[in-house]
Amino acid sequence: MKIVFLFCLIALTTPVLSQSSMRRCTLLPVTDSVGGAIGYKVFEELERELRRSNWCTYVSNSAMVSVFSKYRENLPRYLKTKEVLAAVADKLKVGSLILVSLKNELNGIDAELTVYGETGEDILFSERVELANDDIELVSETVGNWLAMYAKMIPYDAKITGILGDQITLDLGKGYPIQPGQKFIVKRLMQKKKHPLLKKVVDWETQPLAEGRVMNVSDNQALGQIKSYRAEIKLERGDWVRLEEFRAEDENSGLNVEKKEVQNPGSLGILSIALLGSNSSVDTVSPGGANRMNGNLFGVDFRVEGWITREYFAALEIDRSLGSLKKSSGSPAKSTINVNNGSFKLTGGYKYLPIGFFYGPQIDLYAGYANHSFDLDVSLSDGFGKSSISGIVLGTAINLPLNRQYRLFAQADFLPFPTFTDEDSIYGSATSVNAMELEIGLRYQYTVRMTIDGSIETQSRKARFSGEFKEISYKDTRLKVGLSFNF
Repeated sequence: MKIVFLFCLIALTTPVLSQSSMRRCTLLPVTDSVGGAIGYKVFEELERELRRSNWCTYVSNSAMVSVFSKYRENLPRYLKTKEVLAAVADKLKVGSLILVSLKNELNGIDAELTVYGETGEDILFSERVELANDDIELVSETVGNWLAMYAKMIPYDAKITGILGDQITLDLGKGYPIQPGQKFIVKRLMQKKKHPLLKKVVDWETQPLAEGRVMNVSDNQALGQIKSYRAEIKLERGDWVRLEEFRAEDENSGLNVEKKEVQNPGSLGILSIALLGSNSSVDTVSPGGANRMNGNLFGVDFRVEGWITREYFAALEIDRSLGSLKKSSGSPAKSTINVNNGSFKLTGGYKYLPIGFFYGPQIDLYAGYANHSFDLDVSLSDGFGKSSISGIVLGTAINLPLNRQYRLFAQADFLPFPTFTDEDSIYGSATSVNAMELEIGLRYQYTVRMTIDGSIETQSRKARFSGEFKEISYKDTRLKVGLSFNF
């Protein structure tokens, strides 16, 4: 019953991370026979070394320490239970569960290391030795040497975590020795062989699927390009990648030279400048009836996006458009009016990377403040004047690579609780206000640090009132052409 309860506690107290791999590891509590006096210090030493290592990405189990502490007396038994180990692996998304057990003897200490796989049943590596004394440094160094041996026995260098056409994302240990241009082979695990008595995995049977090269390296991930396929089988997440030895000619290969330039085209953000032309209309419902003014406006759009981290960003966008609108319907007092419209947005958000790599697909979720101003020649009888719609803005954007040179992007946002401000006191307080924008476009990679952008954008803003003036709405369909620069 306690094992089931422990399983439930683990499931409720740990976060969900990325796909598991033997190169994602965690250190389970180190148990001993003297109430944790030795085990705790050995744990600290080993965890410090694992954080510095490059053979695996270390995932802390700190969220479960309080859970494990409740089972201190029987913890050694629980930590060898398949269900508990599988729960830890599933919640931390690790493929190497490192368990160290220490037993004090009369002549020293009995040290044992067991590395379990994500199933909680497979034993990937195990060693045991009787040490002459219980010196903390001696125990830590011995276990550290065993872990170094285990790292060399892992049958792959990385796992595939994302696939987009012939591009794949690889998950590796932080600082793992990998270089752009390096060749690799993709394999699929077909069968694993276990020792019939020890349940220890002794061999892995794999099937080669494809060959490729590393294009870019970033943190504990890499982006690869498949060059040829060995079998008519689609690649899948979780397939193994084995790196070939890096050679001097790999560094000068055609693929590497091309990609080496774009490996890090910008580390701070993107600056975008665009010219815009729009077909604009203003509709009012005044005491004299419904009127519509229509025409073309021209202007400029400026946007800068700064990357706080790989996932978080802040952005500022300002645009201004000028022109004149002419009578389209109704009987306005003025047949032509001059227009000076503008927008201001200050936002911040989260950038989701579906395949884990920055230059792959991106989905942005953002929020902030927006102000849309409209400055029309004043005509009190027609309802034309100076006004603005402002408030909190919520939005999302998608950026998708179609191939090496083109990216498709789309963006939509709205103001959930907008406020209408009437500077000429024509309308009074609004009973309802809405504001929405939708943009879709294409981006061409002209140089390493510059793209040519084109898009179509629609804007709709409307306010309704309970007085003599019933409604005013602004609609724009824009064509934008410009440049973006990485910096």
